[in-house]
Amino acid sequence: MRNTMIAGAVLLVFAVSPAWAESAHSGHMQTKATQATHQGSGKVISVDREKLKVKMDHAPIASLNWPGMTMDFAVTRAELLDKMKPGAQVSFTLVPGEQPGRWVIDQITLK
Repeated sequence: MRNTMIAGAVLLVFAVSPAWAESAHSGHMQTKATQATHQGSGKVISVDREKLKVKMDHAPIASLNWPGMTMDFAVTRAELLDKMKPGAQVSFTLVPGEQPGRWVIDQITLK
């Protein structure tokens, strides 16, 4: 009897594991997909491709309660800086950085 109960418990674990793993995975994917992003626009002041940074004089970003200001932004990929030159007017998308409260540019386009 005891062996039958153990075998049943083991089978139950194997039967439930794929469904649990799939729901855990889809929950993770949903969290990534629904992460907050914020839109901004501004003028490029300088570009530092080596450090993956762009200095911008940006307009207010209401969704972050940020006034317009000049600041450095990190970018997620070097190719985002390929066409950026001082004086360029741009629109950009901010996504959460690796550190809490930090925002990085994930998309940037010339206006």
